[in-house]
Amino acid sequence: MAGRGQLEILKRCYMEKDRFSLSWIKMRENYDIKSRSDLLQNQYKKDKSFFKNIIDLGSGNGSFLRYCHKKKLIFDKMVLLDYDPKLLRNFYATTYKYLGGSKYSLLKINPTRYELKKRDAIKTESIQLSNANILESLDILDQYSLISLSAISDILPISFIKKFLNNIGKNKIIYLSICFDGDIKWHIKHRYDKYIISMFNRNQEADKGSGYAIGSKSIKLIKEYCIKNKYTVAIKDSSWRLNSYNDENKKFQRMYLDTIYRPLKNDNTTDKDMLLEWKKVKLKEIMAGKSKVTVGHKDILIET
Repeated sequence: MAGRGQLEILKRCYMEKDRFSLSWIKMRENYDIKSRSDLLQNQYKKDKSFFKNIIDLGSGNGSFLRYCHKKKLIFDKMVLLDYDPKLLRNFYATTYKYLGGSKYSLLKINPTRYELKKRDAIKTESIQLSNANILESLDILDQYSLISLSAISDILPISFIKKFLNNIGKNKIIYLSICFDGDIKWHIKHRYDKYIISMFNRNQEADKGSGYAIGSKSIKLIKEYCIKNKYTVAIKDSSWRLNSYNDENKKFQRMYLDTIYRPLKNDNTTDKDMLLEWKKVKLKEIMAGKSKVTVGHKDILIET
C-alpha cells in the first residue's frame, strides 16, 4: 500500500488539475471523445474478451463509459473508481441525459450500482461506482481484464506507475488515454509562447511536498517501463485541436488557458509581467474568434 505522503500528493494534484471540478469535466468530455485514437476500438475488433470486466481509474462522472457506449464497445461489468464522491454522484444524471432518446435505458439498482440495457434485449451491462483513492486500489486491479486511466498520467508519481504496472498480471489490457505530452502550439504565435510552455511543463513536474509528478515525461517513462517488462505497447496521437469559432469553443479555450495561467501565477520562478501580457493577448484572440491551439496528447495501449 502507498504511503500517506503519496496519497496526499495525488489528492493535491487532482485538486490542482480539477479546480473547475464538474464544469471543467463536463466541458472537456466532447473534446476528449473527438480526440481519442482508434487504439481501443482496434483492440475490441481484435479480441472482445478483454472488455468483459473493466475498471476505470479516476473515472470522474463516467465520461470513459459514455465513450465506450458511443463507440459500441460492449462490456459485461465496469467499475468507475474515483476519490471525489461529488463526481460519482453526477454519473447518473449525466448518463441518463446522454442516453435520452436512444434505445438504451439506465436502471438505478442502488446509489452505487446501475444497469445499462438496450430496449427489448436480455443482456445488461453492469456498472459499479466505487469511491476510493487510486493509490489505495492497486491490490484489486488484477481482478479486471481491462484497466483504464484517462487524462491523469502526467500528475502521477513515477513510483505509482511502477507499482501499478507491477501489480498487473499477464494477459491484461491497460489503456491510458489523453496523456499530456507537453507540446502546446498556438496558430497565432506569441513571443512568450515557448517561455510559458516551458515554465508550465516544469511546474507540472514540481515537488508538491512529498515527491515529483511525472508531468509530460509520463509517456516516455511508461513506454520504457513497458518495454523493460516485455509488455506490448502501442501509442497514438490524441491531441486536442481547439478553435474559437463559437461560444462553446471560446468558453472551453478560456478555461484551458486558465489551467496554464493559474499554477504559473502562483509560481515564484515565473515572470508575472510576461505571464500577464501573454494571457491578455491570448484572451483577446479567443474572444475575437481567431485563436486555434493544438494541445498535445497521446493514447497508450499496453498488453501485459
